[in-house]
Amino acid sequence: MSTSSKTILITGANKGIGLEACRQLARLGHHVILSARSAERGESAVKGLSAEGLNVGFLLLDTSDEQSILRAARELKQRLKALHVLVNNAAILDTWQGSILDAKAADLRDTFATNTLGPVLLTQALLPLLEAGKPSRVINVSSQLGSVEKMTDGWAGYGISKAALNAATRKLAAALEPRGISVIAATPGWVRTEMGGSSANLSVEEGAQNILHVITQVPPAATNQFLFGNSHLPW
Repeated sequence: MSTSSKTILITGANKGIGLEACRQLARLGHHVILSARSAERGESAVKGLSAEGLNVGFLLLDTSDEQSILRAARELKQRLKALHVLVNNAAILDTWQGSILDAKAADLRDTFATNTLGPVLLTQALLPLLEAGKPSRVINVSSQLGSVEKMTDGWAGYGISKAALNAATRKLAAALEPRGISVIAATPGWVRTEMGGSSANLSVEEGAQNILHVITQVPPAATNQFLFGNSHLPW
């Protein structure tokens, strides 16, 4: 997409990769809206960015809660005329790291609700704003742990939910391409965040750059892809 100023919503952005993506995009002059499920944490993040001289808006949004998604969509429709980029970044990691044979039902349900169902429902709810902003783009923040071709045991809920998010990406891409909306799954890589841990090989700044690449460098017509920077990953 072009580097001209865009209106961009990033979910789950009060910390980590989402917060850093907000910071870098605001520095580039984009109209950025940071969403979080906690008003206190979200507003604190926006206040911190403001102290850096960056103007970023806040939207209260819990992507695991359908009613919260609908309320947030109604609010955005009152605040915006169009949305150019939706970054479905909000995600959770299941507490059980071991084999799928021992995965807990609650972990599987919770990761699917937040990591897969939330992005689909939010995209549906914001469709009028995305159509008004076309050519627009939905970026589903995925993971190499969601690649079916490369999948192994461990992190069952997270891996399955991200694989399902990739499948949803392909479905959405096919449905939205005629409407001028592209849909891409992108992974930031293994990043040193609260979720990724201290052993990860990428900094938060580098991880955010892998998401920004899709906004600033990938052509608007490109859709139905799974990307890590310039590299195409197997679904």
